[in-house]
Amino acid sequence: MVNIFAQDESSHEIGFISGSASFTTDYGERNNFQSNVGGNVGFGFGAVYYLNFTDYRYRWNQRTNYWAEHFRVRAELSYMSAKLDHFGQWAEDYTGDLGGKLRAHHGKTYLLNVGAQLEFHWVDIVDFGSRRIPDLQWSPYLSGGVFVDFYNPSIYSDLGDWRDEGILYPKWDPTKYPDAARVTPGITMSATLGVGTRKKLGYYSDLLIESRWQYFFSNYVDGLNARQAPENKYNDWLLWIHVGYIYYLN
Repeated sequence: MVNIFAQDESSHEIGFISGSASFTTDYGERNNFQSNVGGNVGFGFGAVYYLNFTDYRYRWNQRTNYWAEHFRVRAELSYMSAKLDHFGQWAEDYTGDLGGKLRAHHGKTYLLNVGAQLEFHWVDIVDFGSRRIPDLQWSPYLSGGVFVDFYNPSIYSDLGDWRDEGILYPKWDPTKYPDAARVTPGITMSATLGVGTRKKLGYYSDLLIESRWQYFFSNYVDGLNARQAPENKYNDWLLWIHVGYIYYLN
């Protein structure tokens, strides 16, 4: 009877994360390093909660099953923001009017993410969390999840009010294409894939290191969506690299 109830036990953790978010949006040239990785980079932070399917902190000697010992659920509330600019040959090499419009065009977006991920850990969660094996210092994992995202973009131009004719690059000119550029806050969803690891810090705490790709189900996260343009093929997405601190509640 004791073993049956032990299998039903769970454990809980809380923590915080913080790091850099690289946005890939309609700002900048596709496949350009500065557009996709080095240029449109912002900052993010958040709070996380973990549900483990076994009470590994105090019941390491009462083993459960593969699911409980290798999977955990993570809930997250996070905030991100980034300034957005145009990079690549179209903005840098064009010396005429069109290049000037791209260089003068700037943006910013704010994101609030609420969702959950499922993590798969190669290392047995019970072995790692119970601290019964001193040499076991790292716990790498893969993750996937779904988020609800609240976004709020903004647009401005050094040439004047971006809503006026001829201020933005033609495919985003709101006088020709009313829905190509807009700064209306909205709600969308996103899918995530990540890879990371935990590093043992103390008896009740871990360091978290993670890289996560997040693909949005909307193309208006940055405020731009030139649907009539053939090069406008993908929705916005980002890559978030962050570190965190995890504390064991039980």
